[in-house]
Amino acid sequence: MDFSLSLFGQATSVIMIICGSIGVLFCGYTFFYVFHRLVFPQGALIINDRGIINLTNVLGSKEVIPFEMMKVAQLEKIHGKLYIGIKVYNEEEYLDNLPIFNRILQEINKKNFGTSIISMSIPTDSREGIPQIVKIINERIEITKVRKEMNW
Repeated sequence: MDFSLSLFGQATSVIMIICGSIGVLFCGYTFFYVFHRLVFPQGALIINDRGIINLTNVLGSKEVIPFEMMKVAQLEKIHGKLYIGIKVYNEEEYLDNLPIFNRILQEINKKNFGTSIISMSIPTDSREGIPQIVKIINERIEITKVRKEMNW
C-alpha cells in the first residue's frame, strides 16, 4: 500500500499557507533592508540648507522637512530615552504629506506620550551630542525666519 500525504490538512490549510507567505515576505524584506543599510550606509539625520531629512526611525520621511514649517526644536524624554522633538506651525499640513501608516503612528505618539509631531530618535553614539543637534536645528530655523523677513 502506498503512503500519500494530502495537500491540504491541518498543517497545510489555506490560512497557514497565507500566514507563512506573509511571514516570509516580511522577514525577507526586513533582511534585505538591513543588509542594504549595512552595505550602503546613509546618514540617519540629514540637515541641509533647505531642511531636515529624518531617517532616524520608522516614522521618518525621505522627503525634506523644510525649516519654514518648523517653530522650534527641543529635547523630549520618553521612558528614559532622549528624543528630538520639532514643533511645526501647521500640524495638519505636515501630517497630510505623510503616508497613512506614519500619520497614524505620529498621532498615537503625540496622544499617548505628549511628543511633538516630529520626533527623532538619535543614537547616543552619534558624532554630535543631542543638545548640539537641537542647537543646530534651532539656529537653522532662526536663519530661515530672518531670510524670510528680508525676502532673501
